[in-house]
Amino acid sequence: MWTNPPATQNQPDGDWLDPKPPFSAAIPASNQRNQPGTQPQSISLPAKPPEIRVGKRVVLPGPSRKGKDFAVFTMRLGAETIELVPLKNWTQLDHYKWTARGKLPAEPAGLEIAPDHVKIAGETVALNDPAGSTKLERLFNEWLRFETETLELKRKKQPPPQPAVSVVQPGSLGRHVRVEVDKRGQVHIHCIEGREILASIGLTVAGFNSLYQQGLIRKPHNLQCGALHDWVELDGELYSFEKGRNEAARLEQSLNERYITTATTGHAKEVVVLLNAAAPTGFDIQFPVLVGGVPEIHRHHLNQESLELLQDRDHCGLLHEEIIVKFIPPDLVFKQKTPDGREQYLAWGPENTVSLTDDEDRLLSICLSQPLNLLRLNAAELTMVFNHPAIHRHAKAAAPPDMAREAGPAPTASPLPKRVRVQLETQASPLPKQQALFKPSKPPPEVAQTKPLVLENSLEPDILAPSSKLIEADQPSPNLWLTDVLTQPALQHDWFACLAYGKMAQWFGNSSEGKFGPSPCWFISLGELMDIEDPVFKGIFLTEKRSLGFLNQGQLVRFCNGVAFIGTQQQGLEGIDVSLAAVGLDARQRVVFLLSENYRRQFGVTEAILTKVLNRLSEFGTVIMSISEALNSHEALDVVWTVPAEQLDPNDPQARESARVSA
Repeated sequence: MWTNPPATQNQPDGDWLDPKPPFSAAIPASNQRNQPGTQPQSISLPAKPPEIRVGKRVVLPGPSRKGKDFAVFTMRLGAETIELVPLKNWTQLDHYKWTARGKLPAEPAGLEIAPDHVKIAGETVALNDPAGSTKLERLFNEWLRFETETLELKRKKQPPPQPAVSVVQPGSLGRHVRVEVDKRGQVHIHCIEGREILASIGLTVAGFNSLYQQGLIRKPHNLQCGALHDWVELDGELYSFEKGRNEAARLEQSLNERYITTATTGHAKEVVVLLNAAAPTGFDIQFPVLVGGVPEIHRHHLNQESLELLQDRDHCGLLHEEIIVKFIPPDLVFKQKTPDGREQYLAWGPENTVSLTDDEDRLLSICLSQPLNLLRLNAAELTMVFNHPAIHRHAKAAAPPDMAREAGPAPTASPLPKRVRVQLETQASPLPKQQALFKPSKPPPEVAQTKPLVLENSLEPDILAPSSKLIEADQPSPNLWLTDVLTQPALQHDWFACLAYGKMAQWFGNSSEGKFGPSPCWFISLGELMDIEDPVFKGIFLTEKRSLGFLNQGQLVRFCNGVAFIGTQQQGLEGIDVSLAAVGLDARQRVVFLLSENYRRQFGVTEAILTKVLNRLSEFGTVIMSISEALNSHEALDVVWTVPAEQLDPNDPQARESARVSA
């Protein structure tokens, strides 16, 4: 880091190393022919002075320089000065964000900064050159004029944009999207309900994510936007506004028909939950409050302080008086006050259940009578939770999801994929045909005998890996004995990886030290080779940074802190927010990695591509599946290693080994 202050603090923008004053450096050589004493009117100054000024500055020695000072070139725009520190790129140097703010049209072309010279646009200027500041300033301003003129020519060539024709009738009071193009060619997308504009965004990925997080639209499976905000691709369909094209009407029609449905309307909009990676919980919460009698919008991290303000009747008053919301990391707990002054969980029933559809248009439900794990919810789902009629006093009950769907042709008698339901209790009452998003580990006493735990796999048979094929309902799964083991939450990944690897090393009876790429690692050989760097090595490895994985002839599976890598060592798929719950061996002695339920949607590829990769890994001795797929699979698991979050001694966590008892 070059953090030392300049030696010329009294002259921050001075160029005292150069024999010429700063102004003379700004005048091109062609304009310096006039001798002293000539008339002022004979001096030919440029019509527009250069926007970039270049000078030199001496930086005081730092601890790592061993008492030697050094000089650097400086760039100045107005009152802001950037030091051209050697061995740094433009992104690191542009701490004033000149490019992002539009002060510069682009990054300087071919900028390279070495300890003894600076190179730009193919020309090199030495640091010890007495006229180096003048030369470098000329090169910077020539580049700036070229980029500015190029952008101006592009603007002149573009025909004026035509006004967009809205496909939504002005009198429509339902929620809809309106797309407009202004005189400058900028695209604006408005989400409207009645006469109220709920949100307005530009043609950016962040804008579409904002609408999705607020529950205003459905999340596209594939979303890409142009860097110049002049095109967007939604689920493989391109909508272009380049070179004067105007597809506002087509984009508007697509958004209204495919991404806004009546299932997302009817909810209050006062409470909005937004993603924020900088927040401890990963979310922000936004709602109106009264401060000194003046209405304001409160947006802060989703924590206990924000929840207390949300429940304050004098300053907010959006929730029912008897509702109590508590944040007990990582869970969000909803309770209600009783007449005797106590607290109790919400009653189990449909009135306290949030019904919604996921990204694949499947029906899901969130039960408010149990703690909600924030690690398993997204911003749109939390927004629906806080605006549910059981919580929000001004919310109106929405139509049931089945009734709210758009009308379509009645289903015919074509065979549907069979869904495997494993009844864990002998007497079971029928459940609604929904996929439960969360199920309580301890149901209330009054329904404990009538609400059995149902594990339902809704995946199509033709997109499942061979290791997770569906079984008929009359054939019990051979893995039911693992239900209690696999439904326990796992410890954090760092501990899980180390403890699970230790148990596997004891099971296989070998563990060696080596290198996985540049990183030191420990590995368990599952073949004859004992060298992990051999191209045909097969085994399990644990890196120094706690990455746990499987390797066989270049086929790779690796997990590290919620990120999964599958495929080959040279090229593979990356899945974000994928939790590793357990590791095991099946009857064919393949290594099985048991993941969180949503792992298939986290890799950002189609189901066909993901299935192809999983099938390839299965052929090389490793299987990836979710817990529900494992419990429903016909492939028996012989042994499973888990690290439960609840430990007898939290200061000394231990891995758990569960082996099948042979008949």
